[in-house]
Amino acid sequence: MKKIIAILMAGLMVFAFTACNDGTQPEEKTTKESVSQEQNDNEEVSVGTDITESNVPNAETSDVSAETTTEPAVTVPSEKDPSEWTDEEIVAFYKAAAIKSKTKVTSKQTMTLREMVVNDGDGFLGKLVEMITPFLISALEDSSTEFDGITGGYENLELSDAQSVKAYKSGEYIVVEMTMKEQIDGAHGDLHSGTVGHAISVVGDLAVVEEALPNFEIGFDEAEVKLHYKNPKFKAKINKDGIIEKGTWTYEVYVTIKNLYVGGRRLPLSATVKSGYGTVDYIITVGGGF
Repeated sequence: MKKIIAILMAGLMVFAFTACNDGTQPEEKTTKESVSQEQNDNEEVSVGTDITESNVPNAETSDVSAETTTEPAVTVPSEKDPSEWTDEEIVAFYKAAAIKSKTKVTSKQTMTLREMVVNDGDGFLGKLVEMITPFLISALEDSSTEFDGITGGYENLELSDAQSVKAYKSGEYIVVEMTMKEQIDGAHGDLHSGTVGHAISVVGDLAVVEEALPNFEIGFDEAEVKLHYKNPKFKAKINKDGIIEKGTWTYEVYVTIKNLYVGGRRLPLSATVKSGYGTVDYIITVGGGF
């Protein structure tokens, strides 16, 4: 995620080609997730009794010492068809499946650049960005990466994050679908916070752009930056063992920038992006998507 966003943002700042080979990798797992990994591996999703929100372990509050004990099983109401579950039951079931799938599946992340315009396409900066856009599109396509587990800060996912939820049977599988409420962040967001961050993950803190471009100084604090996550949704196919076997998580992120200063630390270069915007389709899949 960080490398790809660095490429996009740097492109909006005209210096995108500098970030294309920075070698960083997306960081879909936080430190807290790593600490609680072993205890979450022991989670069980079974069939038999009613499911409750309190049954779902929360990685943010779990004690590290709990990894030596067995957490309470998260269960599914076997007497009801999934289409009859309450919305709370659906969210709790998905959270449990995501936790259990953490070390058992691999996700693939891809992005597609739809458009990018700087200074309305006018002047030297506007024309230069227009010229390098095809290279940025190729860079994003070549930056598809894989990571272990399920995307998002799902431990903190709540029904209030969702616009709509549903579950239904598909053969031996249970399918969960959710459409999330849209989210708007500034330059210093958090990777796994907010309605979209909980379900899918978002860009996070754009300070990573400076990390990717160490030879440049970027004035984020003086600029107006907005990232609007539109059409966030996912669809996951969960097997009888409670593992997410297939799934697709997606949204469109609209990036807008005003009055962003970029200056060289070692070279006498500087520029101000008076206005810039870009659109990227973000997709994560498990098992080839669903």
